[in-house]
Amino acid sequence: MEKRKRWSLEDVHQYLSEHDIRISLYRLKIFEYLINERTHPTAEEIYNKLKKEIPSLSPATVYNTLRFFLEKKIVQLVNVEKNEARYDATLSWHGHLKCLSCGRVFDIHIENLKLSGLEGFQVYEKHLDLRGLCPGCAKIKNIKEVEYD
Repeated sequence: MEKRKRWSLEDVHQYLSEHDIRISLYRLKIFEYLINERTHPTAEEIYNKLKKEIPSLSPATVYNTLRFFLEKKIVQLVNVEKNEARYDATLSWHGHLKCLSCGRVFDIHIENLKLSGLEGFQVYEKHLDLRGLCPGCAKIKNIKEVEYD
């Protein structure tokens, strides 16, 4: 994925306003974290990261805010593992790869993916989730690159 500039709090405020979202400190900071860090965090990771900066933040507030963002369609749910909900503020069509060694989730650019056999179907969601090793972990484990068809 292309490298993006960091969003300021003002950018986040404007984006939320444009999506008819009432502004609160919690919403601003949670969305700012999602859009700038791009680590595909869980709700618990978001809470642990922001609670130092916002001591009044509760886990319930994080879960409720993320649910609200999903309803407003400004974040998407990333389920690369069973029973592990992660969140992504990048809405363009892309895939994810979870490294089986370090556990990080990476964005994967999708180009020229052709699907067949969908005639007559109405597709409402599309996901591409991969599991493997990131380049750093593969290098540590001395695994050479694999070619895919």
